[in-house]
Amino acid sequence: MRLLASASFVILLAACGGSEPPPVTAATAKPAPQAASAAHADAKADATPAGSIRRSVLREALAAGPGAFLQHLTMDDSPVFLAGKFHGFRIAGLRDPAFWSGVDLQAGDVVTKINGMPIEHPEEALEAFRSLDVSSELHVSYERDGAPRELRFSIVDDMPPRTGSNPPRTEVH
Repeated sequence: MRLLASASFVILLAACGGSEPPPVTAATAKPAPQAASAAHADAKADATPAGSIRRSVLREALAAGPGAFLQHLTMDDSPVFLAGKFHGFRIAGLRDPAFWSGVDLQAGDVVTKINGMPIEHPEEALEAFRSLDVSSELHVSYERDGAPRELRFSIVDDMPPRTGSNPPRTEVH
């Protein structure tokens, strides 16, 4: 159960980690005049607006499956309960800071919902995971030091919608 819930959570956020543009350095600040228009066209095609995720990147993350991203996250072994009821999963640690760039999460945060969906049971986490294929937004509800917080990323369509009603299959190990 914890594996599926944390895997779903990681996959949801993994696509967000790379949404920040690369830092501008002296070497990249001013391209040569003849290369400027080509570089601008390439950057425009690859640019992802701040606070968003490209659908193609999200689908790659979904296709890779939960195991591909578990290496970047450690969750506490036990879920968090509040007044005797399931509340969420506590993040014990985030590995590879570059992977999490642009995502406001830290050790100790408690993830409570994904896209408004509960994640207590494996089937709930799997449904939240699968729903991303057609969602227009990634919304993660979490708490830090008892205060509710949210992460919101719009999903930018950069590929045609899937035909048929079958979402991508994922294996959970």
